[in-house]
Amino acid sequence: MCLIAPEIRQSEKLRQAGKMFKKNNEIANITNGLVLASAILIFHVLLLAGLGILVLFFSGIVNYIFWIFLAGSVLIAGSGYLFYRYMKKKGALVFLKIMSLPELKGKNVEVNLLGGLATFKIANDQSEPIEIESNVIPVARLLEDPDSKRIRELTELSRMLEKNLITIEEFDQVKKSLLN
Repeated sequence: MCLIAPEIRQSEKLRQAGKMFKKNNEIANITNGLVLASAILIFHVLLLAGLGILVLFFSGIVNYIFWIFLAGSVLIAGSGYLFYRYMKKKGALVFLKIMSLPELKGKNVEVNLLGGLATFKIANDQSEPIEIESNVIPVARLLEDPDSKRIRELTELSRMLEKNLITIEEFDQVKKSLLN
């Protein structure tokens, strides 16, 4: 009986420890739930406050739109005036220096600001103008699929045949080499 009693006491202690562990686990779950609920509540309060600030901000813009428009107009007019003054003082010298470049000798030069949004055209008297635009976006170099490359080359080849730049025999020969 002495040997059985300590084993029973140990198993009883383990059961009690298990119950305490379950209680601690339940307490931890309840605590986690409360923290999550508090975080959601705080998030909603911050969201409502942010929406209120946005409403105040946009109603302020609507109330002061005249002054915002007036300030923008003054800034644009002021920068236009400063540009005019600069061009009046030094613009002719800068323009003459640019026009004295050897690349521009004997060619027509056209600068179009607002109508073409900053285009610059250089042309010979007889030829079409060469257009240099300021809004050129660099193209990323990508590897081309061999099938799309063949299609592009065949399209170019057929265009050349239509314009009589190559003969039908040359067309067939190049087409055969591309398709093989």
